[in-house]
Amino acid sequence: MTDTPQGILALWLDLAPDGEAMVNEWFNREHHAERVDVPGFLTARRYVALRGQPKYFIFYRTRDLAVLTSKAYLARLNDPTPWTRETMPHFRNTSRSACRPLVCLGRGEGGIVLTLRFGTAPGQDARLEAWLRGAALPAALERPGMVSAELWRGDPASSDVATEERRMRGAPDVVADWIVVLGGNHAEQVEQAQAECLDADALRANGGTAPDAGTYRLAFALDG
Repeated sequence: MTDTPQGILALWLDLAPDGEAMVNEWFNREHHAERVDVPGFLTARRYVALRGQPKYFIFYRTRDLAVLTSKAYLARLNDPTPWTRETMPHFRNTSRSACRPLVCLGRGEGGIVLTLRFGTAPGQDARLEAWLRGAALPAALERPGMVSAELWRGDPASSDVATEERRMRGAPDVVADWIVVLGGNHAEQVEQAQAECLDADALRANGGTAPDAGTYRLAFALDG
């Protein structure tokens, strides 16, 4: 990934069991395409958990971070379709983060991704980022079966925007701070790369906090 888009919208969520099938059809047939049709949105990806929680991981690449607070995007968020209004009450445990991509290594996409969400010990941002950039992510990418290694940073101001869609979800969204996304061919390979290069002890030793981790398989992909 040599040309790095300057914006990411990342979501982790669960769905109420009685609405899960309907919401997945909404994703497939309306929502992802609707988002990619917004000017500045480039791609949509949806993943389902093999291990870890929440069950779903979704992200969109955008031309820049400003797209995620643009008039065109906010207009969609504040004018939900009838199907969107039906789906929103089924969302649970939603983490929604507008992010800046800081590191994007590799030239492809694997069918499996592992995500890590974590914070920083006080005063340790620069130390943590230097270790992730210079050591941990390049090492993870070199492991067998690995395709990509990315570092994103949540942007609270761009994430915390009051909209009609957010109101309908009912509970506040969680905003992630640091996010690592490792992509590869098989779940065992991405998990081994994380265990060898980015385990909880290594993160803590380099200024991070214990991560929330999940391993996901690709369910949907759309490029604009």
